[in-house]
Formats: sequence, C-alpha cells, structure tokens
Amino acid sequence: MNTKIAAFGEKDIMLIFKSAGIDVFPLTEDTGEISELEKKVKKLIQEGYEIIFVTETVALKLDRLIREYSNELKPSIVVIPGLGKRNDYAIRNLRRAIIKAVGADIMSEEKIGVNK
Repeated sequence: MNTKIAAFGEKDIMLIFKSAGIDVFPLTEDTGEISELEKKVKKLIQEGYEIIFVTETVALKLDRLIREYSNELKPSIVVIPGLGKRNDYAIRNLRRAIIKAVGADIMSEEKIGVNK
C-alpha cells in the first residue's frame, strides 16, 4: 500500500523533504494569497495525498482549512516549523490534537517540567 505524502511551504524547507523522497510543492514568491494557497492544498487533497506537511508560515494563512480537515481521517495535515519567525502555531496545533486524542493536556508546562 502506497501512501502519497506531500510537503508544501518555503523552498528551503522543501529540500529536506525532497531528499526523503516526499513530493514537494515549494512556494514561489508570488504565492501568498490565502485563496491561492487554499486552492493548492485542495488540489493536493483531490490528487490523493493522504499526508500533507505544511510549514507554519503557510499554516497560519490556512488555519480555517486546516481546522476543516482536522476531524477527517484523511488527509492528515501536519504543521511543521518553517524558517521564518516562530509563532508556536505548530505547537498549539499539536497540543490541540493530543488533548483531543488523550483527553488531557499532557504538554502543559507543569507536566513536562518547564519552569517559567
């Protein structure tokens, strides 16, 4: 059984995925409009990609679409940190998924021993 996996985001990050044999879809300079980004992700879904890695910068613009598919079995849209400014979107998304799966916030700072 072959699972189609795609990576979508900034060109520099896509090189890592390409080296792993994942189909990459790097952003071009003119790609930035939310509607264009949504069209690209929906096209990947229509083409049968079951796992789609999206960089955090892109995911911020696609939050509505990512939430729309968050309750679906396929595709699994995985947000990864990008090269740009960190804003913890990927961590918040992961935390939300873990709470949903486990029923508790196992990533809370108290539970993982993080001191402020």
